[in-house]
Amino acid sequence: MADNAKYEEVTNYFKERMEVSKKIAAGRGKDARIAAAAAKKASGVQTWRQMTGVRLMAHEISHVGNRPFMVGFAAVGVLGMLAQSKFSDDAKADSQYWSTFHADGKKAAH
Repeated sequence: MADNAKYEEVTNYFKERMEVSKKIAAGRGKDARIAAAAAKKASGVQTWRQMTGVRLMAHEISHVGNRPFMVGFAAVGVLGMLAQSKFSDDAKADSQYWSTFHADGKKAAH
């Protein structure tokens, strides 16, 4: 009886190994790569290369390595907006650049 149990155990082990081997073999080759690519495309999950706009920006911000860049980008943006908001009509009138290129709507000759 011990021999029968041992025989069943070994047989079951080899059946399981054969199933695993068949599964691995089915995942190889050109047809398997095409099927895997189709399944990935059908899943609807977008890679970063397929993302655009705000969704891509949010994805990139979420990466830890990009945070210092994003902090700097935000600081430059805020400072730029602050500088633009402080650029009053008096400052525009005193600005040689503004009065030369924007005041009358015509580009002055140099």
